[in-house]
Amino acid sequence: MKKIDTLIIGAGLSGLSAAFKLQGKTDYLLIEKENKAGGLSSSFKKTGFTFDFSGHLLHFHDEKTKKLILKLLKKNHALIKRKSQIYSHGVFSPYPFQFNLFNLPNSARKDCVSGFIKAYEKRLKNKLKSNALLNFKNWSLSVFGEGINKHFMLPYNSKLWQYPLEKLSSDWCAPFVPVPKMEDIITGAYSKEKKNIGYNPTFYYPKTGGIQALSDAFLKQIKNINLNAELTDINLKTKTAAIKNIGKIQYKRLINTIGLKHFINKVTDAPEKIKKLNKTLKYTTVYVLNIGTTKINSDKHWTYFPEKRFKFYRAGISSNFSKRITPKNASSMYIEVSTYGKPINLQQTKKDIIKGLIKCGILKSPKDIIESMWLKIECAYVIYDKERAKALPEIFAYLKKHRIHSIGRYGAWKYSFMEESVSEGIETAKQIMRSSRRNR
Repeated sequence: MKKIDTLIIGAGLSGLSAAFKLQGKTDYLLIEKENKAGGLSSSFKKTGFTFDFSGHLLHFHDEKTKKLILKLLKKNHALIKRKSQIYSHGVFSPYPFQFNLFNLPNSARKDCVSGFIKAYEKRLKNKLKSNALLNFKNWSLSVFGEGINKHFMLPYNSKLWQYPLEKLSSDWCAPFVPVPKMEDIITGAYSKEKKNIGYNPTFYYPKTGGIQALSDAFLKQIKNINLNAELTDINLKTKTAAIKNIGKIQYKRLINTIGLKHFINKVTDAPEKIKKLNKTLKYTTVYVLNIGTTKINSDKHWTYFPEKRFKFYRAGISSNFSKRITPKNASSMYIEVSTYGKPINLQQTKKDIIKGLIKCGILKSPKDIIESMWLKIECAYVIYDKERAKALPEIFAYLKKHRIHSIGRYGAWKYSFMEESVSEGIETAKQIMRSSRRNR
């Protein structure tokens, strides 16, 4: 049986960054079930197009992580100012919706402004603050009021999460849902777009290679990786992992970056209580249709679609991130459809998507489409609910007792962004190195 100091499961950004930091410092092995590294930060080439899993963009909030990533990418990156919008009531409005109401029809704009004022006055009267313990529906109503919720917040989030909003908790919202002040609402209802709002007013994206370029940059610095190596089962007491195409490995420490729910399902000696708690964890699946076209009528990066008449909740134009990920004189898009617990009819959904894009004017004709590719993100958004809040502390305490770090968006079972996955991988590797030095 092979013995290793640290076993890392999953070669997405969290796993790659952990291995990068451990390289040359301690004995490790990074395993990945697919035939390429990157996880959801992968790209796929087809007839000259480079397609990603959705819009995977680099939003930076930590200078150290930013410096590391841009250094790894060398000169293969561009800083881009966000151009995003919402399509509703037959018009396009700048994102975020709640800060830019001026394009809406008068009746909808009046609903949004008066609803926000009533909610604001109610909070002042009752001395209420934004309460993250409320379910999402009640939280959103208390913060934004009836109008903004009617015209955007509730229909959009219903499409995204595919889960009852009165059961969805609101502790995921910061920093992803910006909250306006009273002056922001009034100004945004009667004047032009208010810019630089939200956690992603600017972002970086590779000039070539799609987001795979970042994964590949990490990969070049890593030696101990096995692809086509899926974890089949693991015993935490004996610290023994069975891995496809490798066999059994005994480890001292383990970093898990695959979906927490799926990892626990592979633990053969998990207590019944942990198994029961794990069963309560839920997630939403997203199907992403990538298309290549001869023409797209938009200079925007992505558009949100809250209305029920559109099957998709978001459509992005990836060729507006970089002109070098498509053939000459072509453009590309990604369109996202969310589902909870059931598959979709890909053929019919593709037809519905194309009709919707033509209806709003982003596409002109189905004949303009020259390529397409479906990509599936099985565990796209973890569901924030009471069961998750109850389960995670006990599951993580159990894993910690067995020297297991479960990190990243899916290992930590949370809503986060790529920079955070990288920083968690780096920090976890540092913790392991400190622990290793203490135990010498």
